[in-house]
Amino acid sequence: MSVMEWTKKLSVGLAELDDDHKQLIRIINQLGTEYPPEERRAALRQSLVALRRYAEFHFAREEKVLMACAYPHLEEHRGEHRDFVQRILELTRQFDADPESTSEIVNQDLLSFLRDWLSHHIMTEDKAYAPIIENNPSAKAAAKDFQGTQIWWSG
Repeated sequence: MSVMEWTKKLSVGLAELDDDHKQLIRIINQLGTEYPPEERRAALRQSLVALRRYAEFHFAREEKVLMACAYPHLEEHRGEHRDFVQRILELTRQFDADPESTSEIVNQDLLSFLRDWLSHHIMTEDKAYAPIIENNPSAKAAAKDFQGTQIWWSG
């Protein structure tokens, strides 16, 4: 079952960041997949790990792009990224404490959180920087030159 689909209205005008956002949608859709009970916990753990990796990579790339463009609201944007990471870590701790009894609750909380994140953060916060990065050579170069070793969060 597809929970969310990519549409042009989600585009921020830079292919690399749009591709990252498409990856988030794939993770959300993975969470929405029906699994037999014996596979649910492993799928949820895999999604939690994927979300941490996604956050590490995408947020570092996006922040590098915003720095290259001297985006005036970078610190506030960075704060939202940190809040995302904290929420993923909280849900991971909750799941790890008792995977057998919390997997369904964590899965639903995570899915709800990610839907809200997508609609608020990408559609509002990321769209706010779209006019600054679209067709901006510095933004494009920063996105293309980004290396995964330039990660701001290593937790």
